[in-house]
Amino acid sequence: MEAGGSFEDYLRERGGYVDELLRRYLVTRASDDFLARLLGKPSYKYDTEAITKTIFEPTWYLLGSGGKRWRPVLMLLVMEALGKNPNDFAEFAIIPELVHNATLIHDDIEDGSPKRRGIDAVHVKYGEDVAINVGDYLYFFPILALLDSGKLTTRTKNAVLSIYLREMVRVCTGQSIDIAWHRSLIDPLSITEDNYMQMVYDKSGVLPRMACSLAAALCGANKRAVSAMGHFGATIGVAFQIQDDVLNIYESDLSKNKGMVGDDITEGKITLLVIHAMQKSGESDRKRLLEILGSHTRDPAVIRDAIDIIDRSGAKEFAAKTENKIVTDAWARVDRLLQESPAKDRLKQLTQFLINRTV
Repeated sequence: MEAGGSFEDYLRERGGYVDELLRRYLVTRASDDFLARLLGKPSYKYDTEAITKTIFEPTWYLLGSGGKRWRPVLMLLVMEALGKNPNDFAEFAIIPELVHNATLIHDDIEDGSPKRRGIDAVHVKYGEDVAINVGDYLYFFPILALLDSGKLTTRTKNAVLSIYLREMVRVCTGQSIDIAWHRSLIDPLSITEDNYMQMVYDKSGVLPRMACSLAAALCGANKRAVSAMGHFGATIGVAFQIQDDVLNIYESDLSKNKGMVGDDITEGKITLLVIHAMQKSGESDRKRLLEILGSHTRDPAVIRDAIDIIDRSGAKEFAAKTENKIVTDAWARVDRLLQESPAKDRLKQLTQFLINRTV
């Protein structure tokens, strides 16, 4: 990137590099050669056209619709900040990006979301059966970059595989709590801010945590450094989700891309904003907010009522303070761990970019 360029320029440039990696390792069409390398020589005959239409077309439909690629960029930055050449392990950066897109596909099915990034969600365009299967495929495919790599020692492979599997279990655990909450399987009034922070830490925090932990492990860092970098990544993910919650219920590029303002209200999501509003509102507002969340309404006027209650509680300002505090605290840990470098500066810029974004 040219000197003086903005961080957005940097992110766009590195995101383009990640796209090159995705095209290199994830083909747009299935072929006998690709499948033989991936799965082994067929016992009979692969139907490459069927595989293309149900895996690669929907995958590239979603990948081609946008996304900032900040999770793989985060991974590459951590490698560089730890003193390594990120190009030496660049192919591993596709792991958090493909898993991220898999979670989007599954989330949209579970939430009944018709849109993603301003276009039809994968399950709407291709059907739920295709979407579920391609999401599963993207959970497992990228880890083959590890298993097929001749670059890593057995010890490093085992460390990376352990991180990957543990974080995949973690994301399912976080998602299970989120589902229970928005299906009203748990009394909303019993859910605390700490419950929310842990749920998001285990859901939205998983992929940046995975990116940072994998980067540190690939660089040969000790367990303490791997853990510190992982916690930093998870905290970025928590702040990102809090900002997502805010953008969802206000006029923003994000809410426009999802097709409506207040999509989370329709889904009955228990967010930090909602929890704060429950705690700070009077009884009538609290009862009304619970009623609206439980109704899963799509009526803009009713959704507006819920947003007004949240506004009156000061939840938006509370969320902003929470974001900044947790990111500041997490940065203090890695600040001591990392040597001064342009990569370290970029890492700090990335954290600020994510919590100040509008989409």
